[in-house]
Amino acid sequence: MSKPHVLIIDDDTDYLELLAEALEFKFDVKCASNLKAAELLLHEYKSFDIALVDEHIGEEKGSDWIKKQVESHAAAKSFVLYSGLATEDAILKGLECGADDFLAKPISLIALNNKLEKLISYQDKIHNFEDELTSKDRVINVSMAQASKYGSCMQLTSRLNNCFTYEKIRDEVFSYLYSMNLKGCVAFYPLKDEMSFYSSVNGCCSPVEIDVMKLLRVKPRLYRFGCRTIFNHPSVSILILNLEEGAIDTDIYIDALASVIECMGARMAFIAYKNSLVNVQQQIEQAVGKTKKMIEISKLHQQEVMNEIVQKIGMSFHVLDLNEEQEDYLTNLVHTALKKHTQDDINFLEVCELLDKALESVDDLKELNTEQDEPEVEEEEDELF
Repeated sequence: MSKPHVLIIDDDTDYLELLAEALEFKFDVKCASNLKAAELLLHEYKSFDIALVDEHIGEEKGSDWIKKQVESHAAAKSFVLYSGLATEDAILKGLECGADDFLAKPISLIALNNKLEKLISYQDKIHNFEDELTSKDRVINVSMAQASKYGSCMQLTSRLNNCFTYEKIRDEVFSYLYSMNLKGCVAFYPLKDEMSFYSSVNGCCSPVEIDVMKLLRVKPRLYRFGCRTIFNHPSVSILILNLEEGAIDTDIYIDALASVIECMGARMAFIAYKNSLVNVQQQIEQAVGKTKKMIEISKLHQQEVMNEIVQKIGMSFHVLDLNEEQEDYLTNLVHTALKKHTQDDINFLEVCELLDKALESVDDLKELNTEQDEPEVEEEEDELF
């Protein structure tokens, strides 16, 4: 282990030599009898661990030189000012100029070694503390970055829950990829529709991208190959093209997109269910409409037949030579038929009322679907981090 480097500045060469001999066993010592010589040594050695400086160097002040070096972060990591006058003013001047310690002449050589060793230990503690702060700052910055990315993923999941078309899902996912500087493709596999493939870079996927996604569709939910990763669900896939191996952000994106793919699959199932309901609505509406028309036609036809029967029977009373009993029989027959016709009218009315209620229910469901399909007014989202 190399010795700590010490620079001693004193215009008393005899005293300078004495200090150097006392310290050279534990320290690598360089000496300067004036500030100019000290500057030359600094130019050669760049920096020292400790600078031991006399207050009176010819006509110049060691405290002034120390202050200049402290302000420019040059010369040494620590400074020790010493003086033949151990007055309060001299000690305060040492503190003011930025020295780490003050010594009064005559200096005890044993005490000097101890003080310099403590200064080296002090520097080590400062260095460890700075490393700890740097490490904590790095951890905090990484944690904040991770939290921000997870927050963006949570926002994406929330937005996906408001999507009612595959195109809207695609746009939300691509918006997320853009914000994260990711490039990728999305594939949809609807049960009753054709597969569709989209690229966040070019809009349309290239033939090889389509082939890769079809090929890897049968792979597990998460499958990595090189810097590429595919996230699979029976209804949808996301292929990310630029997830670097070993990067901190890669693990974050993998965790986030593994959740997103499940949300996308669930949303696609909802959209498929909603579309099926729409088809059922249309079929019910058509069936009810046709049934009502058939009832109206049947009712009209029945009324025409009854009118014709009544008219012909009434006319036959004048032509036929009927006795009273026969006329009563025919009259009762007509009355019975009319009563039955009246009951049919009641039944027709009840059926029509039920059909009207069915149509109202269909209209309510259509209105609900229309409200869901209407684009929401985008509000400014609060950033999570």
